[in-house]
Amino acid sequence: MQFVDECKLLLKAGNGGNGIVAWRREKNEPEGGPWGGEGGKGGDITIIGNHNVDTLFDLRNKKTIIAKNGDNGQTQNMSGRNAFDIFVDIPLGTTIYDVNTNEVICDILESGQKYIICKGGRGGHGNTYFKSSFNRVPTLHENGDLGEEKQVLLKLKYVADVGLVGLPNAGKSTLISKISNATPKIASYQFTTLTPVLGTVNIKDQKLVFEDVPGLIEGASSGKGLGHEFLKHIERCHILIHLISLSASDNDDIVNAYQTIVNELNQYSVNLQNKPIILVGNKIDTDDYEENLKVLEKKLKTKIFTISAKEKINVDELLTHIYDKYSNIIQELKNKVLEAKEEVVEVEKIRRKDEKDDFYASSEVFKVRDGVYEVKSDYLEYWFHKIPLDTPDNIIRFNQKIESSKAEEKAKKLGAVPKDTLIICGTEFDVE
Repeated sequence: MQFVDECKLLLKAGNGGNGIVAWRREKNEPEGGPWGGEGGKGGDITIIGNHNVDTLFDLRNKKTIIAKNGDNGQTQNMSGRNAFDIFVDIPLGTTIYDVNTNEVICDILESGQKYIICKGGRGGHGNTYFKSSFNRVPTLHENGDLGEEKQVLLKLKYVADVGLVGLPNAGKSTLISKISNATPKIASYQFTTLTPVLGTVNIKDQKLVFEDVPGLIEGASSGKGLGHEFLKHIERCHILIHLISLSASDNDDIVNAYQTIVNELNQYSVNLQNKPIILVGNKIDTDDYEENLKVLEKKLKTKIFTISAKEKINVDELLTHIYDKYSNIIQELKNKVLEAKEEVVEVEKIRRKDEKDDFYASSEVFKVRDGVYEVKSDYLEYWFHKIPLDTPDNIIRFNQKIESSKAEEKAKKLGAVPKDTLIICGTEFDVE
């Protein structure tokens, strides 16, 4: 299957079913009361983390995911059926963004993690719901709520503990094949690895996930070569292993080879700059490695961990070093979490009785021309869809919503007089 780590989707949850107006008309109840049922709920769209999925290829081909609407209510007070929810499996490590705002909607990191990304609309009430001692024969009923709709961008960033970075032919694929269950393609030419490779490594009492990122080259952070496409996959790693070939046949300028990777990591992301990095010199099984090792140690003024991934020389010692560093990092993270929990203070928000939600109180009125005014209001748009203007009771109810929005009052401040026109959602109403 082709490796795909980004895709855009249009998601649309189902609308709620409509409530209906119906009357009980049986043999012994010729003038029975209201009998209209409620609409069913529209289908949700739920994202689920699935460890068996490792690419977004299938979703890229779908483009659009639409849940079904709830059924309309029926007579005899029967509610319409709820629509089935849709469940979308995605790889662990997928971050979902709102395309319009670029905000993160959710981050899926665990298998079985669920997130309702688009909620289906609630069903509308039938006229039975509105029966009261004041109105025994209501003609009130409602349409179902609209389901949520979002255009989203999915970005897969692998969840790994340790990331391997380095120039092509540094020996990353050889190392991960020797220490884990991964079986990457290995050859003596650049860009052998075309996709990130994950492998599980057992070290003492821990199972750590290592990730081999395809070879970086100079300019990768700005889009050159293959590395740019995969740098994001190491952002979640706790530790980075910078593997560098000490063989003179691979690097005739060892300092430049080292600096190339450092520069690309720094230019790509501040997060990568701050990650713990272990520099490892590879291929000490070659005859010409010592000179490069001396040059690099002199330049960096530090001792460099040396191995031969091919012959597994010093590899066990390297894994022990990684384990110790990883354990310290995890313990520090746990301590920070505990400290953060101790500092949390619960604050209860007290809502005053006269405090109004902006959604229900706000409306804007614009003068189109003499005698004509247009209203922009999320509140009235919601109720215009919710209340079908097909019965006397519903018309009265919607007029009450217009009154509560203070749209007429604002129009009159702009010069409106009775019998002038208010345009709400494309429909004309008279100013009273």
